[in-house]
Amino acid sequence: KIRNIEGVLQDITSELKPLAKLSDDRVLELLTLLTPLEPLKRHQDVKMPRTKNAAAWLLSSGSFCNWRDSNTIPVEDCIRVFCCFGIPGAGKTVTSSVVIDELYAQFHKYPTIGIACLYADYKDQNNQILVHILGSFLRQLLTTAQETIPKELIEMLAKIKRQGRKVATEDILALLRIRLQQLKLAFICIDAVDELEPKVQQQLLDVLKELGTNYNTRFFITGRNHIENEVKKRLQAMQQHKIVISATRQDMEEFLRQQIRDDLDPDAMDEALQKDIIEAIIGKSQGMWVIEFLLPALHIKMVLGMTTKAKRRKALESLPTDLYDSFKGVITRIRECLPTTEA
Repeated sequence: KIRNIEGVLQDITSELKPLAKLSDDRVLELLTLLTPLEPLKRHQDVKMPRTKNAAAWLLSSGSFCNWRDSNTIPVEDCIRVFCCFGIPGAGKTVTSSVVIDELYAQFHKYPTIGIACLYADYKDQNNQILVHILGSFLRQLLTTAQETIPKELIEMLAKIKRQGRKVATEDILALLRIRLQQLKLAFICIDAVDELEPKVQQQLLDVLKELGTNYNTRFFITGRNHIENEVKKRLQAMQQHKIVISATRQDMEEFLRQQIRDDLDPDAMDEALQKDIIEAIIGKSQGMWVIEFLLPALHIKMVLGMTTKAKRRKALESLPTDLYDSFKGVITRIRECLPTTEA
């Protein structure tokens, strides 16, 4: 938990540091014109419960290293678009957060390397429109690189503000083009692109295609399997690499052990029970082609919700085998914990 808190403080400090160098409240005000989206807040929410070695296999893979270090590889051999597809609950969003942290760890100290991200969310489709998304990318690319924001970009934003109008998509694209030309390398990471409104999906992929004409730009994209063909078609001009994200037994074991370590009632746990919990929950999950991580997450919540070893073993013996019954069990437990009111 202390490491998590330190990570949050480091990210916040890193984001504010280049702005602080400007010593200009006017610049801060102008940057707020770009977007209402705050993807780095979502990033912190995702990484908080993440297990220690999540997606370590990806970071060490040759294809990922090719994509990440592609500025040292001949253009014709480098991967420009790295895609991760998979079913709901397979761990795509956690994987995205690991990749984003890896990029920050490797490149944030370099003044000419920019990093931007988006966590798409179907519940926020009204807000995640193209102009807001591109504005978010621009703001991050301006503030993640450790250098003063170029004067010409500030002047363009100031002109828009003087005209008393909102920043348009064309404005953002013009500014993005300028910014990308100023950077030696830029990474844009988009999680769950399939959760964007369909029209916005197409618009965004078309913009990425245009931005990809700058050979210094790299894209990381995740989504459910059905979006794969759309991504491949619209970004076909760039070399792509695809992997399928799927929860492994090791991933599930580490997740369950982390949940048990965070248990608020350790007196209701022992080594034998811990082993039985892990084996039983993984056994219930195997062969499930839907929602790979959600079912174990619901199961462990139901078991650890019991306050004694005996009750936990009883809950373990009666774990539901499908998602609907699992949700139903969690809701029942929540209702049992609510205070009753007298008529």
